Amino acid sequence: MTHSPTTTAPGADASATPGTPGTPGTPGTDAAVTPDSSVTPGTSVAPGTSVAPGQAPFRPVDRSPAELAALSDLLRAAPARPVHLDGFLPDEQAWALGETVRALPTWEASAVLWNPDRLATRPATPEEWRAAAPEERAAVREVARGIPALFDDGSPYPGEHRARLSDFFVFAGMGTVLREVLDRWTAPGGPLTTNVEFARYRSGDTLGEHSDAESDTLFVLNLYLDPAYRAGDGGVLGFRDEEGREHLMPPRFNSVSVMPIRPGCVHWVTPWRADRVGRHTISIAAVPATPGEVK
Repeated sequence: MTHSPTTTAPGADASATPGTPGTPGTPGTDAAVTPDSSVTPGTSVAPGTSVAPGQAPFRPVDRSPAELAALSDLLRAAPARPVHLDGFLPDEQAWALGETVRALPTWEASAVLWNPDRLATRPATPEEWRAAAPEERAAVREVARGIPALFDDGSPYPGEHRARLSDFFVFAGMGTVLREVLDRWTAPGGPLTTNVEFARYRSGDTLGEHSDAESDTLFVLNLYLDPAYRAGDGGVLGFRDEEGREHLMPPRFNSVSVMPIRPGCVHWVTPWRADRVGRHTISIAAVPATPGEVK
């Protein structure tokens, strides 16, 4: 999937920007696209707890020396190796954020089919996707839409969730917390900016094998927020390196996969087998910042 190097301005609608079907190598991914909103920084961590305006309450758990060593090799190891970490956020933050994501009211099926040359994809309805031959199916899952409207006066989205979602956008890109963590983890050699997508899977949803190497994305962080996930539910992120070695990363609750994007590597998501909507994921793409973009 191709990713835009920009962070969406508050109130902008970027729902049709990065990852638009029809772009080479973009069947949709466990990689992020620009959200259809950034929001005004919030102030609350959870009911009854608050922080100063503009300060993100989310902060990743400290990692072990071995984990930090693996992360420091993410952009340089040959062959490429993804990193899968359990316990990304403190437990109470992960549970609260998961509730906020699962409460998002508007989800839209995002289905794409391969063109005959398999170099580009085209949008499809879910019905067209199911009717297509298996080799034509590139990806199908649901993505959150209409996020700007959640912050309008009179929005039915509960205030607790609005505040927490706002806090998350501060953490994930509008503020510096996550960018500074990713810089320490990976030493990218220049400032980063981030793009965010919220996704979930229905039974049978899947993501075909593909590469995002033609995009400007350096790596993708996927935070999994389905507390009901169990082994056997499917939805496993697979990654194959330049030498054909495969790495499988199940979407355990509050775990995070950190996946390099580079030529010769492909990734996919196995079909979601659970008879329920699940595999709620926040995907965050890290891309090089343009001059003046990062404050």
